[in-house]
Amino acid sequence: MTRKTLVALTAAITLALPAANAFAGINDMDVVVDGRTGMETRSIAVSMADLNLASTHGVRMADSRITKAAKKVCGWMSGSILPATPDYRACFGEALDGARSDLDTLIQAQRQG
Repeated sequence: MTRKTLVALTAAITLALPAANAFAGINDMDVVVDGRTGMETRSIAVSMADLNLASTHGVRMADSRITKAAKKVCGWMSGSILPATPDYRACFGEALDGARSDLDTLIQAQRQG
């Protein structure tokens, strides 16, 4: 194996491992929040298993968890005095939209039975 091939293989494995680890513990009551900043994508699985999504309170708690996860994957600096950048706003908006779509599916499933 040439050095170039070995380096390319190592890079591919390094990039694949975080994604595999992120999804290893996902079940059908998790919502995955994906945030993309530049060339990097971060993901967090947010559990909804302990929430009653048929209730308004449960839905609000779920949305709060998703919002916190979206901030985290997009790199929000808590306590920062710097304004949010356009890249952060785009990442945060897309992360929330995708996660809320998945959450809506879970809500409908719980309400139907």
